[in-house]
Amino acid sequence: MMRDVDILEVGLDFGNGVTSAGRLTMNDDNVGVFEYDPAFVASALRVSPHFPTNELVIAANPSAYDRVHGVFADSLPDAWGRFIIRHRLADEGIAYDALTALQKLALVGTRGMGALVYKPETDDAAFVPDEPDVDMLARESLKILAGDSSRESVIQLERLGGSSGGTRPKVLVFVDERGHVRSHRHDGYEPWIIKFRYADDFLDAGPLEVAYADMARSAGIAMSETLLIPSADGPGHFATKRFDRGPNGQRFHVISAAGVLDQDWQSPTTYSQLLKITRYVTQRHADVERIFRRMVFNVLSNNRDDHMRQHAFIMDERGSWSLAPAFDLTYSYGPNGQHYLDVNGKPRNITVDDMRALAKEHAIKKADDTINEVAAAVDRFNEFAVTHGVTDGTRQLVGTQISARLRESAAPSSNFRP
Repeated sequence: MMRDVDILEVGLDFGNGVTSAGRLTMNDDNVGVFEYDPAFVASALRVSPHFPTNELVIAANPSAYDRVHGVFADSLPDAWGRFIIRHRLADEGIAYDALTALQKLALVGTRGMGALVYKPETDDAAFVPDEPDVDMLARESLKILAGDSSRESVIQLERLGGSSGGTRPKVLVFVDERGHVRSHRHDGYEPWIIKFRYADDFLDAGPLEVAYADMARSAGIAMSETLLIPSADGPGHFATKRFDRGPNGQRFHVISAAGVLDQDWQSPTTYSQLLKITRYVTQRHADVERIFRRMVFNVLSNNRDDHMRQHAFIMDERGSWSLAPAFDLTYSYGPNGQHYLDVNGKPRNITVDDMRALAKEHAIKKADDTINEVAAAVDRFNEFAVTHGVTDGTRQLVGTQISARLRESAAPSSNFRP
């Protein structure tokens, strides 16, 4: 039986021990309440940039976040994580959906993304091979999604990535400069995420995302290092270095834009709001300009999965906030062919004039230069796709849509030839 959890001790672990941040509990209305540790308040650290420090903080939007605050909901398993943990607990006769948010966070314990840690921790201490078979894990992920799972594979995948967010199966591992993968930290190995194909993805989803990452860098967008992990079963798996971890065991506190706003990430909102919250959190106009550049890239490259959980902020052990690198950039049709975040009131058919209007609203200089630079990089999709082994069929489908998007938006004309 899963034990009851009435109070969670919340801390931040930057890799050199846990600093107590406060306590999380539920009030009589079953809504999350957070109380800062007085010693933590005296420091420069914060759990969330907008939390008051002199009073109890009640979850602002409990219906969207399992009745707790957005920053703690960021720690909860999301999509794939929920799916895999639900399967593991079902084998033990426990209904995941019947657990309270505090019990779910206790399952995450110290193994979550970022620097947030929770006590008491429910930890099954399952064994994971030090040299995992990545292809086997990818195959087992698809089997589990299809309802054909073994307890051993469920436990292994849950231990390696059950607390991570997103829809696609993934594992949190350590990778060296040759692309060798280990489950545990070793000298010369750094923390990475490896993504596996979702059932409805392109067969070459891995090469496609690596191509998009290189295309984004060419467009002037900061991203963590990426690579393609070779596969004996197919075209390879996308991998990226974790920006919430350092090479020597350091951890960094991460909060999504949705978490800052206590906002349901599935609700349509605006790039204007994202630009405003970026200015509020980091106090840097350069970061506002970086978000604008990402917006242009997402629009022109047909990455419509651009919701508020796809943008994040990092706090270091000194309490300084910065914009996290871009992540999850790849082709996405989006909900009904729309962006989650609209531009100038439009979730689709976005033009250069719409982008210029947003730039004017937020005092972004040289917007046309940014648009032209991004368009020139996106127009090279075919080059990046060929380099990373994207199949002809995927290359033609995505490339043709990118060309159409460049024309429709009145960005520089496309030279794409399928």
